[in-house]
Amino acid sequence: MNLAKPIVPIFFAVDDNYAPYLAVAMRSLIDNASNDYQYNIHILIDKLNDQNTAILCGMAAENVHIETINVTNKLDALGDMLHLRDYYTKTTYYRFFIPALFPQYDRGLYLDCDIVVNGDISQLYNIPMGDLILAAAPEEVMRMIDVFGTYAEAVLDIPRNEYFSAGILVMNLDKMRRVALEEQFVEILGRRTFRVTQDQDYLNVLCRGDFLLLDTAWNKTACYEVDVDTPVNIIHYKINWKPWHYKGIRFEEDFWYYAEKTPYANMLYTMRNGYSDAQIANDLLQYENLVAQALSDTAKARQGILV
Repeated sequence: MNLAKPIVPIFFAVDDNYAPYLAVAMRSLIDNASNDYQYNIHILIDKLNDQNTAILCGMAAENVHIETINVTNKLDALGDMLHLRDYYTKTTYYRFFIPALFPQYDRGLYLDCDIVVNGDISQLYNIPMGDLILAAAPEEVMRMIDVFGTYAEAVLDIPRNEYFSAGILVMNLDKMRRVALEEQFVEILGRRTFRVTQDQDYLNVLCRGDFLLLDTAWNKTACYEVDVDTPVNIIHYKINWKPWHYKGIRFEEDFWYYAEKTPYANMLYTMRNGYSDAQIANDLLQYENLVAQALSDTAKARQGILV
């Protein structure tokens, strides 16, 4: 590890189910990383088996340090307060723990596992943001699907065009500590239950008016309903736009290019080729449940009932 180079701290959160996608994301990030920086990748875990740990940490390079950090104690402290739905796990909340766990950093990047990075991530890290608490791209789903945009406006009191995606974050860790963001999160967690996009909703409420809205090229949803910016710096395979489940997904060639450079390639192809009618039906059901939750919470908000 070359400590003379400027450090770019990067945080992922993963469990065994998402380890293959994280390997693809890190492969893309590392392949496009500049030699001018030292990249410290910290993988936040609760449980991760030895095989996945060895594969992920084994991706380290001359200027890329990779380690796993166990956050079990943080989760235990919150008990059953963390709200979950469908395929979501507690890993989605780990980003709130980063400022306290890493006091040595004043800034860092949080990245979801289900992405591909098509460029040097240091360009995102170095985006000027003053003393704003974070920088993030718009959540395109809120803009293109009316039921979710209406939910953001009615339930969270946030205009759909000002609602950001929490999947890619430039985090002002120093300010997060100064404003006690984790403590604010625990406080609001005890009195409001956001189940539509969960941690993303909490972050949008807590950071309202204190963030930089990035270009969508830094967090492009892999669906055909959204315009393509040039270049697309980060592709995000979320909801049902997942090339490891379906063929014909937008930007699937980017995913498979990097997947084939990982030990998980055959497993991912097998997963896609064997994706059953029952699994497809379950994906549709989960989406319908999400729509129903958004409609229900919107109706309650319009009646003056806080969710």
